[in-house]
Amino acid sequence: MKVLLFAIRSSHKKFFIRLKKEDSDFFDIVLPKYRLLLSFKALKELHRVDLKPAIKFAIEEFRVKVAPLPKSMLGLYFNTLALFHYLRYYSLIDKKYDAMLLWNGGKCRQRIAIEIAKLKGVKSIFFENGLLPNRLVLDAKGINADNSVPRERSFFDAYQNSLNLPNSLTPRRAKNKRKFETSLEPLPKQFIFVPFQVDSDTQIITNSKWIKNMKFFFDIIEQISRELTSYHFVLKEHPSSSRNYPDLHKRAKESEYISFANGYPTQELIEKSDVVITINSTVGVESLLFKKRVIVLGSAFYRIDGITKGVDNIDALIDTLLNLDNWIFEERLVDNFLKYLYYDYLIEKDEHLYENFYKFIKKVNK
Repeated sequence: MKVLLFAIRSSHKKFFIRLKKEDSDFFDIVLPKYRLLLSFKALKELHRVDLKPAIKFAIEEFRVKVAPLPKSMLGLYFNTLALFHYLRYYSLIDKKYDAMLLWNGGKCRQRIAIEIAKLKGVKSIFFENGLLPNRLVLDAKGINADNSVPRERSFFDAYQNSLNLPNSLTPRRAKNKRKFETSLEPLPKQFIFVPFQVDSDTQIITNSKWIKNMKFFFDIIEQISRELTSYHFVLKEHPSSSRNYPDLHKRAKESEYISFANGYPTQELIEKSDVVITINSTVGVESLLFKKRVIVLGSAFYRIDGITKGVDNIDALIDTLLNLDNWIFEERLVDNFLKYLYYDYLIEKDEHLYENFYKFIKKVNK
């Protein structure tokens, strides 16, 4: 057996170097950004791969991160770029490998690598930070909405585990610390917590059908706040976002029912809130730890009947908020779901992390 460690970034390579120590013959590390040699043999196989999803994501990401240029204008550039990466990666992802391990899998270059792996019969395995404190995701199916976590309520009804769950979160490091070192205005006695996400993340570009950026998300909350004046909405920007929203802060100050609370720890905002509204953030899972009702607006693996409530338009969101008194939090079901994630699905970031990665990958490839 042989596994390719496909490192898009240097940080991935650093992780892989440590993982390779578990079995130097089992793993090969590739950092494709240093590979400039093109494989023109790959042109013969081009008709057998689908690069359109990778190109579509690249266009959307550019429009979010750089400028909202017309898609038709960007199409030629990203079609050419996707072909270039395809020709670069083709010979790196060889048939001799049983599997390829890569981070996330949803970005443009990763999608291209996955297409080549499919073509050559190489299984893709995905990893990423998170979902619950001190844990990593390692999944042979996908990440986030594409992962292998069961979606049937009956699975979690039947699941049994008497172990305890964590009761504290690990704060995220902020890209712009000044944004999150603001003075602390008193929180409302009752409020709904609305965590922002990163506009250019795969969770928004790929897994959010009707809310495509945080400005539109704010528009939705603002409209609801005008109609349902018994609610106050507390927002917090995502620590990993490099985008600033001075216009939204100005509008929030002009509103009686909306405020930003960037200076507060996310855990405190969750614990003091009545309800959490998220698109598909990890904060949704974290909120369940603190027995909070969670409304999910996007595609999410935790959008499961009895665990959260999913809505797909503003009318459904308003209706859900109007009927909060009828929403019974199913604590046992939610606990079973969280315990499955924490103890059976996720991998603990402890001294056995790399050993556990190695065992999982070998098990998947049997």
